Amino acid sequence: MPFLKIEELKTLIIDFTSHCNAMCGNCSRNISGVDVNPNMPLDHMSLRTWKKIIDNSTYVDEIIFNGSYGDAIMNPNLLEALEYASSKKISIMIHTNGGIGKPELYVKLATVLKKFKQPSGITWSIDGLEDTNHLYRRGVIWQRIIDNAQAFINAGGLARWRMLVFDHNAHQLKECEQLAFSMGFKKFDINGGHTFSAINSIIGKAVEKFKANKKEEARTIAYNKSYLDNVERVKGLLEKGFDKSQITCKWQKKRKVQISHIGEVLPCCYLLTDRYPRYPDSPYAIEQKDIKWPNINTESLKDIVQGETLTYPKDNRFKICEVTCGEV
Repeated sequence: MPFLKIEELKTLIIDFTSHCNAMCGNCSRNISGVDVNPNMPLDHMSLRTWKKIIDNSTYVDEIIFNGSYGDAIMNPNLLEALEYASSKKISIMIHTNGGIGKPELYVKLATVLKKFKQPSGITWSIDGLEDTNHLYRRGVIWQRIIDNAQAFINAGGLARWRMLVFDHNAHQLKECEQLAFSMGFKKFDINGGHTFSAINSIIGKAVEKFKANKKEEARTIAYNKSYLDNVERVKGLLEKGFDKSQITCKWQKKRKVQISHIGEVLPCCYLLTDRYPRYPDSPYAIEQKDIKWPNINTESLKDIVQGETLTYPKDNRFKICEVTCGEV
């Protein structure tokens, strides 16, 4: 049974590099926000690999640069890579912390992104204001973010502000939204990700209060508690056992796959997170350490997604699958 038929594949999530300027506390590329993960190949995706991806993407509608190990803006090949793909009927969204490079680069990015199917642009991961953003986005300089974002917007770039909500920045939601729209961001999204607060829902409470204050005004993410922090889903798994869960692969359902910076194709970002594990003795790392994921440099994307490797194991019981996609 194939993971997907090639004509069903609509979205590619790309890890374009494993380099980054930041040391975010929960990121897979570093150990507790202090030391770089020694098990991770430190490299940029090559243009050769990128061209293989583009030349194999006949049915793909969108490509999202959203790294598990790095920030795409760090890759010096980015502008050339985008130019190569610009004749394709695809949309592009680049996720970045915004603190890399100078405004001139973002003016160029705004120009090339206009050549793609719209909406195409940059999602800026900004988690608070000048006094809080650096608490999670360690090493990212606030003024550099603002200067780069404003240059991108002024050049006609489509910008979205996405904010991870923690207890230390939840009180700034309204102010962040006001700043975003005053600068010209087109969207302001909030993400109370289950990674950070599945059971203790301080994030959920902050978001609920924020949304209640908005009343009937349109939001870019409709309030849905299960989407934001998965509280009830995870509670059920804890009560009845993760191994009793029924797994429905979210990525397969959304018809997308993950491609690493060295060209490996995986079913999702959750498995890539432990492909080069910070903690090799974790159960998530151990169960896939001997798996050889297919690579776009040696196989066609069609053969990969229609093959059997992406559906391994056959009973679909990776522990990380139970945690992220299991329901009871």
